[in-house]
Amino acid sequence: MCAEGVLLADSETPDRVQTTPGRRTPPPTTEELDYHRYALTDLLDDLRGCPDPLERVYLVTHLLQRAAELALLTDGHWLGGGKWLSRRLAAADPDLHTHLTEAASAALSTPTAEPALFTAAVEEILDRTGGPLWTGYSRR
Repeated sequence: MCAEGVLLADSETPDRVQTTPGRRTPPPTTEELDYHRYALTDLLDDLRGCPDPLERVYLVTHLLQRAAELALLTDGHWLGGGKWLSRRLAAADPDLHTHLTEAASAALSTPTAEPALFTAAVEEILDRTGGPLWTGYSRR
């Protein structure tokens, strides 16, 4: 709303809030990026080692959200919740949105099967942002 809304009153605020097209938010700091990469790597590891098909449903849905957020943050796009997270990712990167969402849907529709397509889609996002982060990470 702030970045794409219509100005109703004369103010200097829109100049500070609205930015050039394509980059809407400042890029994440190295610490923020590392935190998101670590959290995503940890969840992905949990999914790979999860034998319970019911727990996998929760892991896939949480990974879907975290992966979409990381992709959007890294590219400087606004986040969203629920349907808006999907819409933001679809607008920012339609191919990634389709790939990630279809892979998550497949993993959820067959929770007893190995979610290889979905883990590959999440790994793609991790690779875009510097790769998985596990060894040596500590949060201050």
